[in-house]
This record gives sequence, structure tokens and C-alpha cells, in this order.
Amino acid sequence: MITELSEVNVMKKLIIVCEEKCRQYGDYLAQLISLEDDKEDETVGTKDGEVAAQVWLEKDYKANAAQLSSNQYILFIGQDKLIKEKSSHMNMGFAEFGMKYGWLGKQAVLSVEKVVEADKYENFISYAQNYQQDVEQLIKSKDKKALKAGAAAGAAGVTGAVGVAKAGALAVISPVALVPIAGIGAGVMAVKKFTLNSKIKEQQYSCAVMKFYLDDLSKFLGL
Repeated sequence: MITELSEVNVMKKLIIVCEEKCRQYGDYLAQLISLEDDKEDETVGTKDGEVAAQVWLEKDYKANAAQLSSNQYILFIGQDKLIKEKSSHMNMGFAEFGMKYGWLGKQAVLSVEKVVEADKYENFISYAQNYQQDVEQLIKSKDKKALKAGAAAGAAGVTGAVGVAKAGALAVISPVALVPIAGIGAGVMAVKKFTLNSKIKEQQYSCAVMKFYLDDLSKFLGL
């Protein structure tokens, strides 16, 4: 963003507030934001270098809420009492397969309201894998850039800067497990159903984070 007065780049700060069990999704979004994934003629997600993300737990938010400016961009991830209260007056810009997100002003909420039904699971996986493929392409593109940079610097194999870059790329993609889960259907045992539901919810959160990053984060931040 260019200001009229100073004509310098101003980095926007995004605080991602997560309930305890959703911390990994806040970290995942922060990693996606940090990717240098723009193409020569296209901005992917947010423009490289324009957004700085910081991940907080709810206890951090509660401890610092009184000092936060009303101009601070905040994304809440989860489905507990605080986050439900934050979303009560928001219009959800996206709601599919039990996932939803939306914003009002400078506060946004991303959550999984319910586990996707068994008869809709295959459709959900197909939907989610489209976003995963987009993200995987970004990771591969970043990895190729890192390899070229390493070669130019005289690096050999996967050590040094190249190895670090490859490890970082793998770290970004590791939280996402958008492959069909076996055993989904009617008549499963209660314990098995609980385990399956937990895995499906993880997939839903990963999908929602990818979609928010690729399609709507820039809109929320006014970029």
C-alpha cells in the first residue's frame, strides 16, 4: 500500500488469534503469508512483503485486548465462546461443507461449524484438493527459486541455504492432509466415528485456511 504523504510501503500487521486446539491453523496461515509466491504478472494471496502475521492464543488476546488499536486487523480461528461472540454480527462471506469465514471492519472469524456429512465427504475432498493443488504449486515454485538462488551462491546438494529453504517449504505443506479418509459411512462405532470426525475437521480447517489465503485475505486487509 502506498501512502499519499510518505510514498513508502507500509506493511500491514495481522494478528491471528486461535483457540488452543486451533493453533496449528494459525501457524499454517502465517507460513502461507510469509511465502514469496507472487508471479511476475500476478499477486498470489497477499502481495509479498505487504503483510506481517503474528499468531496469538486466546489468553494472549485477552491479556492485550485493552491496548489494541481499533485499526488493528485481527483474525479469530476456532469455534469457542469468544469467537462465536465475535462472529455474531458478521456476515459470512464463505460457508460451504461446514466451513465458514467472514469479517466486519477489521475483525474476521474463520471456523468449522460442523463436520461435513458422510454423504458429502467425497465432494468436500474434491473441493479441498483443488485448493491444495494450488498451494502445492506455490511451494514447488518457491522451492525452485531457492534452488536457483543456492546454485548461484555456489551451494551443493541440499545443504546450507538450499536445505533450509526446502525444509521450510516442506514445513508449510505438512499440516495439510487432504486425502480421502477410509471408513467414512453409516454404522461406524462411536469411538471410531469420533476419531474420523476429528480427522475430517482437521481437513476442513486446512481447506478453509487455504481458501481464505488464496481468495479473500487481500480483500479483508483492503489490499
